[in-house]
Amino acid sequence: MKKLIKTVVRGIAHIAVRLGHIFRKDGGVRNPAGQGTGNQARPRKRLVDGVDADRFTQLCVVLVVGFVTIIGAILISAAVNSGSREIPVDSQNIENRPDGLTLAIGGDIMPSQDMLDCALGSGGYNFNNDLSELAGPLSGDLTIAGLCGQIDVNSHNQGVGGFDNGMNYPDELAAALSQTGINYVMGANRWAFANGYDGMCASITHLHTNSVGVIGLTNTDARKINTGVIRRGGIGIGLACYNCVSSEAYESLTDEQKTYIAQAEKDPDALAERAAADMTKMRSGGAEFIVVCVNWGGASTTEPSEFIKQAAKKIAEAGADVIVGYGPYVTLAPEIISYQFGSVEKECYVFYSLGVMCGDNHYSSKTLDKLTGLKKLSDAQQKQLKAEKQKAAAANKAMTRSMTVSLKVTRARNGSVNVESATYSPIYLVKNTAQSEENAHLSYIAVEAAKYIAAEERPPIFADDKQWQLCREAYTAICALADQAEGKLIPAGAAETDSQTDTRI
Repeated sequence: MKKLIKTVVRGIAHIAVRLGHIFRKDGGVRNPAGQGTGNQARPRKRLVDGVDADRFTQLCVVLVVGFVTIIGAILISAAVNSGSREIPVDSQNIENRPDGLTLAIGGDIMPSQDMLDCALGSGGYNFNNDLSELAGPLSGDLTIAGLCGQIDVNSHNQGVGGFDNGMNYPDELAAALSQTGINYVMGANRWAFANGYDGMCASITHLHTNSVGVIGLTNTDARKINTGVIRRGGIGIGLACYNCVSSEAYESLTDEQKTYIAQAEKDPDALAERAAADMTKMRSGGAEFIVVCVNWGGASTTEPSEFIKQAAKKIAEAGADVIVGYGPYVTLAPEIISYQFGSVEKECYVFYSLGVMCGDNHYSSKTLDKLTGLKKLSDAQQKQLKAEKQKAAAANKAMTRSMTVSLKVTRARNGSVNVESATYSPIYLVKNTAQSEENAHLSYIAVEAAKYIAAEERPPIFADDKQWQLCREAYTAICALADQAEGKLIPAGAAETDSQTDTRI
């Protein structure tokens, strides 16, 4: 900048010197009439009188060049000043500053009617107690979770209901999700239109008002579903979400309304083809790391179905870095899929289901309902009923357990973006906590199980030893599932200890 100023100054000085040469007294032609007496006639003076024609031409050239130089200097200076407003970057150390972010993912949020009743107080609904302990496990630069249902579809919390009673959650839930640290919710699922198209639009508005984005749904431009790219930590992240399960609410929509949800066929090839097309668009928009979320159903299943496995494999091979499934309601064992993407060997972290981290769900089946309603049962029916009850008990217990995962995503020196490390936290939903007698808002609370299992005495949050034991069992069960990820998914905080099994049961 100093050199630029000096150059401009020199140019101006040069112009001044040229002007001096051109208009100096001995350089012009004197006018004899000007030397006459007052009685002598004087010719009319002109602007160029006394100016040499050749030198006048030189003057014009000098002035034009000087003018252009000054204008150029002003433009350059403006550009330099505008750039100085940006955060300065030491170009010599860029290679020593690799980009990176922490991606946190949680299970489904689907509070029951009883949970809503417990959260209701004189000042409205308070969900902060239910979700207060999730802020730690869900801490990250980018956090996503599942939302099954809608939020305040009628405004002013009219006709609110839990997952088992209308799926119309109070407006306060949107604020609680934001305060917990959730940036985006997976919205494309069979419950997205539980209260119609207008309900979907209202729900999205409430979430956006609380700075929570929605993946796989839109209430504005259907063409932009699953094509947006966000940047975190210097890395372009692509997020997509699909629903493979139909419903009466969806079928009742008009053809145009159906375009506002990313609905995909329940077919591995069709789903992968749809995802591949969207991933191509996201990459063209700057995505370097892609997360694909899928609601593939399978409520209460403890193992991924053949459809789920095939779909995950094909989506991974299409270039996904992370796949998050939801719909089974229970936590399923994750898997790492290695594949060839072009000339690059890649790995895709697949979480078939992270379970329900905020919801009091119960197993149900038509067979169980039918057998329970019969007055007389044959020996075969009694045996079948017993098996169904055992299955229901196991499923109900499994529905209180979930998992959050935290992925450290970094850019290598060769420019590739990958998962550097991955950790998980077992989550247990405590029902009827010890504090519930004094504060109904604490009847339910999702806790980070690792905080409580190693205590010498029962932590006060548990009403009795049974609750504490269920939390310990939840931790053990989730750890056993996570262990199936080829050792690439470790307990949160394990890297700070000498052994990953120090706190295990």
